[in-house]
Amino acid sequence: MAKDFFGRLEETIQTTGKAAAQKAKEVADSAKRHNDLRVAKRDLNDLYRQVGEKYFEEHMDYPQAEYIDLFNLIEKLRGDIEILRRLTEETTKRRKKISKISRNKLLTNTTKQ
Repeated sequence: MAKDFFGRLEETIQTTGKAAAQKAKEVADSAKRHNDLRVAKRDLNDLYRQVGEKYFEEHMDYPQAEYIDLFNLIEKLRGDIEILRRLTEETTKRRKKISKISRNKLLTNTTKQ
């Protein structure tokens, strides 16, 4: 009787273990497919971006009528980005200058005492 009980228990454990292993494999396979899909979409979007940039650069002076609004938006954003880049550079330079002045004042005050 005990032998029968332990035999069934062993069989149940083995069956459960196999089912758990199979489920883990299915989850891992699903995660891999999901990641592969994400990577493929990212790569496709990167190619679209490259094509778009190349097309824009080659046709920016004489865009087709259906692209004029998009080209104008691109040019506006490029201008905005340049303005923001310059402002960021100026702010960084100002911050460094203030920091240097503050350090010099601190050193001067420290050496006077």
